[in-house]
Amino acid sequence: MVRLIASFLTAAMTLAGAATVLAQNMPTVRISSFDKPSFGHTTASLIEANEFDKKHGVDLQWVFKQGRAANTDFATGRDQITIASALLSEANRRLKGVKSVYLFNVLNGHGALLTMDPTINSIADLEGKSLGAFTVTTNYAMFRYFAHKAGVDLNKVSIQSTNTGGLATLLMAKRADAVHFWEPNYSKMLVDNPGKLKMIEYFHQWQSIHGAPQRGFLGIAAHEEWINANKALIPKIYAAFEELAKWLPTHHDEAATIIEKAAGVPKEAFLMALATARYPLDVVPAAEIEKNIKALFQAGIESGYMKQMPDDGIIYRGKVR
Repeated sequence: MVRLIASFLTAAMTLAGAATVLAQNMPTVRISSFDKPSFGHTTASLIEANEFDKKHGVDLQWVFKQGRAANTDFATGRDQITIASALLSEANRRLKGVKSVYLFNVLNGHGALLTMDPTINSIADLEGKSLGAFTVTTNYAMFRYFAHKAGVDLNKVSIQSTNTGGLATLLMAKRADAVHFWEPNYSKMLVDNPGKLKMIEYFHQWQSIHGAPQRGFLGIAAHEEWINANKALIPKIYAAFEELAKWLPTHHDEAATIIEKAAGVPKEAFLMALATARYPLDVVPAAEIEKNIKALFQAGIESGYMKQMPDDGIIYRGKVR
């Protein structure tokens, strides 16, 4: 019996040692993201909790930053790979000479308005009202696009800009008639204020405008310099996100528990976002949705976020899967 136990202990120690060596030899990739609450932080938390990255042979080291810092550090090259920037941000950067490339999509777009004003029932009712928004975000740029399509003159809307944390205060203190939100703060506001807030959704209108669902919004982007030195790692990173996309549809409760612990978002709020498709996970190589991406770029031009289309080098055409 003693010999048998000793054999088991030796085998266990050997396996543990092998796992340690494997972890030590695993390539590490530092990816920047917006800090909580954000789509990027949420996605990173789910991958990290389940070790989907390590399962596919790469150790993703997440670096969370406030929005402006994340954008600046990626633009200057301090950060070489990111999930902090949406497609329109990358297009603008590319136009300014930054050689960033969109590798693959992770999430499609979602943004909406919340209001307590009984006279606001659609985007078209905003003229003559005040709107709270984080105006430097690409999510707000997409709001401008939908407002334009609805015939709204935003010069007749009083825009109050603040950061993500200040949006709730503007709305609940009634310092703005409506406020622009996105997940996970959007569902959190609904859960924290049951029955008080009116939802004005508009992203679904993309289908009627373009004749196809909206695809392509937030994903993994990297500098050309990093890509040229790390092409073999891209399929490993993609596989981690693809694993998340396969796991999430049948693990809502577990995912909501993870997000509540990681980001302080109430479990009920994240479950609501998942159930209503407001966490639109869509992991797909950029090259496979090129037409959709270019439609989004055109929307960015129409909204005034950027002046022209970026060159085709913004879309990665190398091996992803």
